[in-house]
Amino acid sequence: MPSLEEILEFLPGLDCQQCGMLCADFAALLLNRKRAPEDCPVLHQPDYAGFIEALDELLGPLTPTAGMTIDPEKCNGCGICVTMCEYHLGNCPEARLGRGPRPQDLGRLVFHIVNGTAVVVHQELCTRLIQAAEKCNKCADHCPTKAITVF
Repeated sequence: MPSLEEILEFLPGLDCQQCGMLCADFAALLLNRKRAPEDCPVLHQPDYAGFIEALDELLGPLTPTAGMTIDPEKCNGCGICVTMCEYHLGNCPEARLGRGPRPQDLGRLVFHIVNGTAVVVHQELCTRLIQAAEKCNKCADHCPTKAITVF
């Protein structure tokens, strides 16, 4: 799975909001497969020829692997998953204080709230995937709308 930074390398970085959001937020939705590269109007300009294809190749097929999914229809953006995440509690000072992440923290977060919906930014950091012993389900267990499915 690519990182958010790898995806951002193939986005214009203009933060023009023609797609309705900043490039970093759009990249998070690409990573979570809630948007497609074609949804960025700027990538259709001649200066960015080949970027859509590069992103498609980087993101790979849509087949799910072990991890989690978030149903955007159920998610209300409360952020409980962000504050309950074991990885965040151990690695993000803002999460330990019950606050949301800062933009500079995006490279080391599992979850982030974008336009009122939780998105998975770096699933590969999820404690459920990196620890062989106990499987963590805190995000799903504490989700009040049951929008998170872990598998």
